[in-house]
Amino acid sequence: MNLLFGDRMNCEICGKELKGSGIKIIVEGTELTVCPLCKRYGSEKISSTSQSGAKRVVIKKKKISTDIEFKDELVDNYNQIIRQEREKRGWSQEQLAKKIQEKESLIKKIENAEITPDPDIIAKLEKLFGIKLRESVPVVKIEKKASMAPTLGDVVVVKKKER
Repeated sequence: MNLLFGDRMNCEICGKELKGSGIKIIVEGTELTVCPLCKRYGSEKISSTSQSGAKRVVIKKKKISTDIEFKDELVDNYNQIIRQEREKRGWSQEQLAKKIQEKESLIKKIENAEITPDPDIIAKLEKLFGIKLRESVPVVKIEKKASMAPTLGDVVVVKKKER
């Protein structure tokens, strides 16, 4: 099912207008015509016709990365650390919010662990308090199993809570 509007053809994933005939890919067994940006969501399909007129379809597999790299991760008790640092200085949530130019309601939600702060807010708090709220997570190497894609169990690093 190619998305046609008038005589234009659109990408079957994002809906953008295709220039030319588009790229044929296979996504979960379904052939789609997509734009160059959406080609990464499937395996590229390359068709060729032999001398006898029979059509041969070759599916180019995506390369599966064997390394997963994480840079920094927010510490588990970030909300408690922020509250302790604020109280140590004798500031109200409103005063802290003004110092980092954010809303008081955001500070309340962060301290109650209702939301995870954005990286820019984390950076503001780290700079203001002179602390680290992020920790480095090591690169995870995945053992390749006989042509199987990695599963969640292959990449999960379980951290135990300290009590």
